[in-house]
Amino acid sequence: MKTLAIGLAAMLSATTLALAADTVPQASSTRPVWSVREWRGMPGLWKDGQPVTPMIFWQWQPEAYEIEHFSEAGINLFSFFGSFQHYAHPYWKQDGRVETEFQDAEIRKLLSYNRHAFVLPRLFATAPDWWAKANPGELCQYSGGQTNKPRESFASQKCRDETGQAYRRAVRHMLDADYGQRLMGIHVTNGPWGENFYWDAYFSQAKPPAASDVSEPMRQRLIKYLRTKYGNDPARLRAAWKDGALTFEAVQVPGMKQRLQTTAGPWRDPQQSRAVMDYFECHNEVAVEMVDHYCRIVKEESRDTLPTVVFFGYTMDENWPIECDHRGVSKLLRSPHVDMLSAPHTYYRRALGGDGEMRQYLASAALHGKLFIDEGDDQTYLEKRKAKPDRRCHVNTVTETQALLYREFGNTVTHGVGLWYMDLNGGWFRDPVLVDTIGRMKKWADVAMTCSRRRNAQVAVISAPESEFYLGYRQTPDNEISYGLYHDQMGEFYRTGAPFDWYLVDDLDAIRDRGYKVFVFLDCFYLTDQQRKSVEALRSDGRTLLWFYAPGYASQENLSLALMGALTGFGFDPVEEGMLQGVLTDSGQTVGIAKRQKSLFTVRPDKDVRELARGTGVLKDKMVMALKKHPGWTSVFSAIPGVTSDQLRKLYQEAGVHVYTDCGDVLSTNESWLMLHTRTAGTKRIILPKTYRKVTEITTEQMIGENIRAFTITLPQYSTAVFLME
Repeated sequence: MKTLAIGLAAMLSATTLALAADTVPQASSTRPVWSVREWRGMPGLWKDGQPVTPMIFWQWQPEAYEIEHFSEAGINLFSFFGSFQHYAHPYWKQDGRVETEFQDAEIRKLLSYNRHAFVLPRLFATAPDWWAKANPGELCQYSGGQTNKPRESFASQKCRDETGQAYRRAVRHMLDADYGQRLMGIHVTNGPWGENFYWDAYFSQAKPPAASDVSEPMRQRLIKYLRTKYGNDPARLRAAWKDGALTFEAVQVPGMKQRLQTTAGPWRDPQQSRAVMDYFECHNEVAVEMVDHYCRIVKEESRDTLPTVVFFGYTMDENWPIECDHRGVSKLLRSPHVDMLSAPHTYYRRALGGDGEMRQYLASAALHGKLFIDEGDDQTYLEKRKAKPDRRCHVNTVTETQALLYREFGNTVTHGVGLWYMDLNGGWFRDPVLVDTIGRMKKWADVAMTCSRRRNAQVAVISAPESEFYLGYRQTPDNEISYGLYHDQMGEFYRTGAPFDWYLVDDLDAIRDRGYKVFVFLDCFYLTDQQRKSVEALRSDGRTLLWFYAPGYASQENLSLALMGALTGFGFDPVEEGMLQGVLTDSGQTVGIAKRQKSLFTVRPDKDVRELARGTGVLKDKMVMALKKHPGWTSVFSAIPGVTSDQLRKLYQEAGVHVYTDCGDVLSTNESWLMLHTRTAGTKRIILPKTYRKVTEITTEQMIGENIRAFTITLPQYSTAVFLME
């Protein structure tokens, strides 16, 4: 098997990556054509009609050791540049010149270390400091009064026009440069750290929140948004905003105090707070328009020969104000100008024993043909050797580092996505053992490209990112539930022993008949009428629907307990406040999180309702978790982020979902690959959904068995095993 793998890797490398040249190549009309399109069941990276393994190495600037050693290990795709370098070396000069001399020099340095390399540079769209100083009326403004280096409003049309022209000239220069043939795409970056967040992210811990953007460009964009939404009819606007004298021209962006105000307990009642939700809708649309604008420039200038990559669509596990998030991701996924998405995986469960969740609605991204690239910025043990190590380093030895790296790799091959290793602080990979480990993963990543990359999950998790428009800000009793769901509850899904796919609610109609047996509505507190109909259509064919907190409670028009009950089939009693905890009826185990939440909904007792958990404290006599069988489907509700992996596994099995293992470790799998990252030591039994001709554990390159449907393996705690199933 080892010989076969090496042969396959060599074949892939020869056909997809290497372009023989004795010197840095000159630009020509035969520049390679890169694209993203389907390959073996998932979006893939292509060059000149051949699939390419999407494994990349990133550092601030090319360093000889890393480029040379990673190249020897088989990696020929590289990325670099960060936001601070952009601010220090702006390519758009005050006299109107556009000169990418800094980028040019670094790219040429890379090619001097590996003339066969391809490069994915970050090209920042942020306006330079001199432009910001010259255009004070076009800058982002915060109603919380915060100030920092002035940055443009994403709504500024003047900035888009003028910076866009400079961006266009920079892209054109790079395409025509002597290294133009070695470009494999452009990473389009803006906002804090280049991650396309709104500028509020610089003040993510501010209390009260910074609450941007109250600039005049944003006010004008809000007016345009409202004219479209309300059909340019002032009467409809006045009715929605509850202001009988309002005109479109007089609209103001809601400020911090208005946004902080909740009008129905922790909720923003649409009957009283529509202005705030309308602004949040517009605010997120503006960020998408900004990203799409610069991506379109890349596509136009390259004549669609260069893919675009953006940081966008991060799942919302950061506990920060709503203005910071990427909540317009559904619209961005429908952009023809965006090819790839990226994000660092979660910062909260990335230590040994955690799942290292990739922060993207991966299944929706794949559904819309977007290739995701996980940013692997896990710190290696070498960080601990520094005089002042980063406190976020979770490993102490090379063996522990390998376990993290293999988990990272296993997550990507089981989801059919890409990966770039990131040397964020410098020197993280200057160990021959780690270089060899990366080389082994690259070899097996090449093999993964020859296998089915298709997902085979039978569980779908569904999210509605706009739901928090209707709830108060996080880190208060108005909204502790959202962080609990995205962090604590999501962690349980990875330990069930069965894979799941994560979608946006807008994609429900497209996946209704894909064979999912369990649908989990994680944060679908707000639903449009069409989304509600899509959800209702799932209540048949023996499916199990699991709901959290307040499914369908909010709409554009109102907050409705009746609609929530009609959707789920339960009767609910509202409770003013309570702990997000419960006691399981079967075991007496306390579950959930020790946070207080306003406005909880407990299940009303009924002869057809089976209690799963009762609350704690003032809710000790209330049902916070319940199950109800309906003709053709099963409804399960939890008011708290406390459904355990054991409970989920039982629900899955009752619904007919294939469960691979009950060991409680982190598992991810697709049709060809399976990754197990252990939380405990011991013998693990894996039951496969069908008989496989051969199963190989690739971190040790040991064959597990032939013609098997089940196997056992003994593993230490905090280790990672990755299996190729042929």
